[in-house]
Amino acid sequence: MKDTLSQKGWVSTLFPYTKPHWRGFSLAFILIVVVVLIDLAQPLLVREVIDRYISSSNPDIRAILRISSVYLVIVLLSFGVAWYQEILLQRIGLMIVRSIRIDLFRHIQSLSLRYFDRYNPGRILTNVVSDAEALNNFFTQFLAYMIRSLFTLGFIMIFMARLDLKMAMYCFLLVPVIVVTVIQFQRILQAANAEARRRLGLLIGFLSENLGGMSVVQMFHQETRQSRRFDARNKAYLAASLSENRRFMFFFNVTETLADLTVAALVWFGGQGVIHGTVSFGVLYAFIGYIRRFFQPISIILMQMNILQASIVAFRRIGRTFAEMPDIAEGCCRVPEPVSGAIRFEGVSLEYTPGYPVLHDIDLSVFPGDKIGFVGATGAGKSSVMNLLTRFYDVTTGVVSIDGVNIRDWPFEALRRTVGIVQQDVTLFAGTILDNVRFFRTDITAVRVREACLLVGADSFIQCLPKGYDTVLSERASTLSAGERQLLSLARVLIFDPRILILDEATSSLDSGAEEILQEAIHKVSAGRTLLVIAHRLSTVREMDRIVVLENGRIVESGTHAELLGRQGSYRRLYHAWSEQDKAA
Repeated sequence: MKDTLSQKGWVSTLFPYTKPHWRGFSLAFILIVVVVLIDLAQPLLVREVIDRYISSSNPDIRAILRISSVYLVIVLLSFGVAWYQEILLQRIGLMIVRSIRIDLFRHIQSLSLRYFDRYNPGRILTNVVSDAEALNNFFTQFLAYMIRSLFTLGFIMIFMARLDLKMAMYCFLLVPVIVVTVIQFQRILQAANAEARRRLGLLIGFLSENLGGMSVVQMFHQETRQSRRFDARNKAYLAASLSENRRFMFFFNVTETLADLTVAALVWFGGQGVIHGTVSFGVLYAFIGYIRRFFQPISIILMQMNILQASIVAFRRIGRTFAEMPDIAEGCCRVPEPVSGAIRFEGVSLEYTPGYPVLHDIDLSVFPGDKIGFVGATGAGKSSVMNLLTRFYDVTTGVVSIDGVNIRDWPFEALRRTVGIVQQDVTLFAGTILDNVRFFRTDITAVRVREACLLVGADSFIQCLPKGYDTVLSERASTLSAGERQLLSLARVLIFDPRILILDEATSSLDSGAEEILQEAIHKVSAGRTLLVIAHRLSTVREMDRIVVLENGRIVESGTHAELLGRQGSYRRLYHAWSEQDKAA
């Protein structure tokens, strides 16, 4: 369904989502026609009463009462039918938007990290929430009003022509003027709405960024400055919205003026016809009622133009998101079972941005069960090596293989089950500790979760919490220390039993006590696994089987701690610099 969205126009792409609801749409269509016919029958009833029973030399009170009762019944019937039709369309619209939103979220999850590097969270949030809501308004408001208004216009023209063709033709001269005006203003409103939604995306992005980094804002005492920057974006959105509304209100008032001028002309010419006896008073009354009804749907359509434009812009934005394709294709080969955990980098280079390499000709062999440390200055390429092994990014040149199979050929599910990573910045989700460790997978029992937490040493602090494993965490788990969050992250990785475990500067933000606890947990869980550790503190890798030193995206040294200290090279300089910093601390 999402592929269809990316290939066709914005209207035709709605079809796959609307197709399952064709019965509901058909019923709503019939009900709209019924409501329109009931509404347009009212002026005819009034004309009948005026011409046959009120203007008559012998008025019939019973007939007037009878027709008045019929009038009341059809008004109540119109209310009931219109209410049910609107509820029906609301339900269909919400179900369609739900399907689009689910497809959109799934598609975004399938995209590579390069997509999230290009676009800020505010734009993505606007896509999933605001743009999808704009489509909801299209189905629940614009669509119903448009169908009803078009049928109303069509039937009014038929009824007016049947009442008095000459008067109807004079009124119909306005139709081309109205059509041209609508088309011209539609283009103007579309551009204005696109600009307003663009500025709304920038506003949401700025807000999302600041809420996520509020501790940094407060630490540097930048609340006032950030408030001014937020106000500037808010004013830009306000200006765009006001500009859009000014154009719309001008358009709306033009049509209202046309309606008033038409009624005035109709009273003038129709009144003369009544005086001269060529037109009955009832027909003139019905014509005035129909003219008012003729401009009502036009006004309604104009009032819904903002919704239409917002829907068009939103669907194009959603369509562009669906058109985004992952730049990392999933492999389909059978992987070796069981996985031993051997890793091989052969002539590997990586460019996040074309022409700007961050890794150069990396050659490295890691045997099953090896414990390898990666050290180097900031920006040396340590995390980039791990990004390739997890296939967050693909190599620019070269091959990365696990157990002799190129990881490009591995299915994602098998690769992510084989390679587990604990990052420096731990992400925990709103929910219980139990759900966070098992990542909301109910097929993983609470017993397995506790076994993993016991192994990493997290069970002791969890048991001290008010509700233990059922303690509900906030989205950022701010009530837990950095060390506790890292232990939960390690338990979460461990529960999926990866053969290759990556620690990406997992201890860099911890104090010495928390680091010692985590190191003990790592020692326990790494038994029988291939362990890759990116270290900020060199004490973390001192006991590794081998230490790999990177500089400017290249491997410059490799060996044990003792071997590297004896070579008078890069590692020795890093070690002495770290030792001096540690002493100063």
